[in-house]
Amino acid sequence: MSKTINNLYSKSARRALTTACVLLSLTYLSGCSQSGVGIVGDKKPEHKTLADLERRQISVEPQILEPIEAEKVLATYEQAVELFSTQRERSLALRRMADLTMVATEDRMIDSLEEDPQVDTSAEMDAASDSTSLQYVRAVAIYEALILGAQPGDDLSEEYYLLAKAYDLNGEPEKALQTLDKLVTQYPDSEYTFEAQFRRGEHLFLLGDYEAAAQAYAVVLKAGAENSYYEHSLYKHGWSLYKLGDYDLAVSDFIALLDGYMPTPPPKSEEELKAEQVDRTITKIQAIPLPEVSKTQQKTLDDTLRVLSMSFSNMDGATSVDQFFKNKGERIYEHQVYAALAELYLYQERYKDAADTYAMFSLKHPLHPMAPSMSSKVIDTYQKGGFPSLVLPYKEKFVEQYGIYSAFWDRATPEARDQYSNELKQHLVELAQHYHAAAQVSKLPKDYGTAARWYREFLVTFPADENAPVMNMLLAETLFAAKEFLAAIEEFERTAYDYPVKEGEAPRPEAEKAAYFALLAHQEYLNTIPKDDPIWRGAVAKRASSSLKFAKTYPANENTPKVLDNVIEDQLLLGDIESAMVTAQLIIAWVPPAPQELREKAWITYANAVFDKQEWAGAEEALRKVLEFTTLEKKERSEYEERLATAIYKQGEILEKEGRLAEAAGEYLRVAAVVPNASVRANAEYDAANLLMKQGDYERAIGVLENFRKRYPKNELTKGIPAKLSLAYEKTGNLTKAAAELTAIALLHKNTDPELAREALLQAAEMKEKTGDTEGAIALYKQFVWDYERPVEPRMEAQNKLVDLYAKTGETAKRYFWLNKLVETHNNAGAEQSDRTRYLAAYGSFNSAESLFIEFNSVSLTQPLRNSLKKKKAAMQKASEAYTTTVQYGVIDFTTAANYKLGEVYRLFAKSIMKSERPKGLDELALEEYEILLEDQALPLEDKAIAIFQTNTDRTKNEVWDEWVEKSYQSLSTLSPGRYNKPEMTEEYIDVIY
Repeated sequence: MSKTINNLYSKSARRALTTACVLLSLTYLSGCSQSGVGIVGDKKPEHKTLADLERRQISVEPQILEPIEAEKVLATYEQAVELFSTQRERSLALRRMADLTMVATEDRMIDSLEEDPQVDTSAEMDAASDSTSLQYVRAVAIYEALILGAQPGDDLSEEYYLLAKAYDLNGEPEKALQTLDKLVTQYPDSEYTFEAQFRRGEHLFLLGDYEAAAQAYAVVLKAGAENSYYEHSLYKHGWSLYKLGDYDLAVSDFIALLDGYMPTPPPKSEEELKAEQVDRTITKIQAIPLPEVSKTQQKTLDDTLRVLSMSFSNMDGATSVDQFFKNKGERIYEHQVYAALAELYLYQERYKDAADTYAMFSLKHPLHPMAPSMSSKVIDTYQKGGFPSLVLPYKEKFVEQYGIYSAFWDRATPEARDQYSNELKQHLVELAQHYHAAAQVSKLPKDYGTAARWYREFLVTFPADENAPVMNMLLAETLFAAKEFLAAIEEFERTAYDYPVKEGEAPRPEAEKAAYFALLAHQEYLNTIPKDDPIWRGAVAKRASSSLKFAKTYPANENTPKVLDNVIEDQLLLGDIESAMVTAQLIIAWVPPAPQELREKAWITYANAVFDKQEWAGAEEALRKVLEFTTLEKKERSEYEERLATAIYKQGEILEKEGRLAEAAGEYLRVAAVVPNASVRANAEYDAANLLMKQGDYERAIGVLENFRKRYPKNELTKGIPAKLSLAYEKTGNLTKAAAELTAIALLHKNTDPELAREALLQAAEMKEKTGDTEGAIALYKQFVWDYERPVEPRMEAQNKLVDLYAKTGETAKRYFWLNKLVETHNNAGAEQSDRTRYLAAYGSFNSAESLFIEFNSVSLTQPLRNSLKKKKAAMQKASEAYTTTVQYGVIDFTTAANYKLGEVYRLFAKSIMKSERPKGLDELALEEYEILLEDQALPLEDKAIAIFQTNTDRTKNEVWDEWVEKSYQSLSTLSPGRYNKPEMTEEYIDVIY
């Protein structure tokens, strides 16, 4: 059976036809017997084909009939044919039998497939094929008999048609073709002519007789597009012409076929064109919608374009395409024809021809909606074909033709632009990157300018693109490299501040980077402007403004404090003191804190500004903070101390002018308390004494004047002091013996003249000590210590005196109390710490640690060892910390001593472990294991002790030798006799402090 069966009906349709045949045959038989009108006559039945029969059945029988198997109907006809007496009647019956044979055969084939579609054995297939072939042979024989038995003048077109079909279905194409030839020759005007010609064309095409096939298809084409075989005939007619080499004629067929699929709309009227114009001269470029076709149509469409491209390829290629449409008129699908031809060239690896084809379309139709797409394919083709030198120029050409500054862009609708925006974007990016990379090699400003041009066009074209910030940053960098600093500043700042960040998203890294680079560009720009240029101040102001914006926007940036520091510099350059103060306060209060160097600089700026504005109270506070900085040079410290003293003195002057004399005197005296060596102190104290005298405060005046006379014996103002003091002594009547006077002066002037009182009290205590009045001396020294916390050094000297005195009296607890007070006072001394206070603190620390050492050494390790060991460790920790504190003071006299004692702590701890009480009841083996465990505990402690002793002995390399170094050597000789119980050797210096 032929693999190709045309116009087969479904199983249900064939059974319906079989039923119709039975009804018709019953009708004819009934007519013969009842009405006397037989089927013999000149008039044939109205139906011509089985399809007609089906239509009649459907139209006259609206009720649903039970299907009747064709085999049963056929058997009825075989029995009935013998009943007909005339040739005419028998011919009609035979005709019905042939039709039913065809239907029954097809039903059998369909049934076999439906019942077991998986059957695929050769034997079963052959059996089915043989059975089917026999049935078709039977049908052929009946149709041939009908034709042979026909009367002259009978219309046998249908019989020839069905016979040809039977031959075809039976796998006899040659006989089918011969039958079709007879049909179209004998009955050229029959209703089967066009289908028969189509079938002939198909057979002839398969046989390779393309000329005859073309003639057959041509007959079908005359039937017009309404004919169901028209479209396929047009397609195969074109193929036949192509096979014959008539490419230009074949092209016409294929174009006609495409016109049917994608009809080109008629030219627009003048009114329509005007409606689409922007200014009545420019027609808008609209996006081309894709045609809606079925999958089958799409396949035919694709095949048509393929063979059309082959036809043009055999002509003059793209030139032939252009010439055709120029002569025959433009088509809406014209770009697809060019594309198909180019794809053919690509398949053939004719890359240059493919690129030229794409390019020709764009050249001939520069404002066509698909022109950008075709131009992009030129670039793709160059890349595939290995023509890198052609890619870059064509990308530039693409941007020029379709970019934002092109006529195409101006006319294109947003939808039309969207069709090629991705390609345009990609080309702009690649052009910018290429020229940027080239500029980085050449370092020429003009090359950076070229790269900048492409970056700018990208940003103008795609301002809202997600990559716009990055491209903007790169643009700014190229401008910076080209030394176009003003333009670079603008683009850096746009990148930093003009691109919004969605809520919840982190700031873009390029934005923060750009903001900082903008400041660098400001600096570079300022470097190009002479300071006497009128625009210089404006440029400084702009840099300051940009810096403040940076700090506000990116407060967490590590450079922000330094940026604010630069802002202060700019503001001071511009003479904007107020703003400089505000910026300095920003740095001071910055969180997290700015680097110490910048904070100190900000404080200095603020202090100087407040001082210059004569805001004396604020200046004092700021200057006090500045003087806390240990980084000040000696000269700087002296200058700021003078300013501080001036600020305090000026506060006193203001109070004096306001008539607040007591407060003014206090401010004057505060100068000496805060800045003892200030140059303004003499005037301040003298003014204070005068105010005290005016108020009748002779006791305080005496103290001030006595102190002044002692401090400034050569000052001109000293000449007036004796008279003032004589008046004050007269008014007070305070004339006593030296010791009593000193004590009384100290007591009476405790608040008015602390320095005088302090000196007097200290002198009185020393006198008591010299006379042997230990208890009296202790009392006065205590009074001095508790009454005068400042200055620190004299106070500590008094505390040291108390340590010595209590040592004499044997009051150990009190002695340790004042030893600890030496440490405490030094630690709280702040700026008043000195070498002397540090020495006394180290002395106190070392000697007070002795009690902790004794306590540690007194703890014995007894059973249970866990409890005693815990107590021993706690005592060790306290002693170790105390000696470590002593070492930290850095006083060599006590450093070596504390180190030795610290080593002794570890040595004694190790020793106590080894001598600790052993558990009772241990056998020899258990005791041996216990001893090993003790050694494991003791050895690290001994090693620690050795290391500490070595630290002391290493100090000999710095020419340090005292009793503690010597004792360290002795301990080492015991702990490590192999190394240290021999003559001393010199080793390299190792600076280690424990």
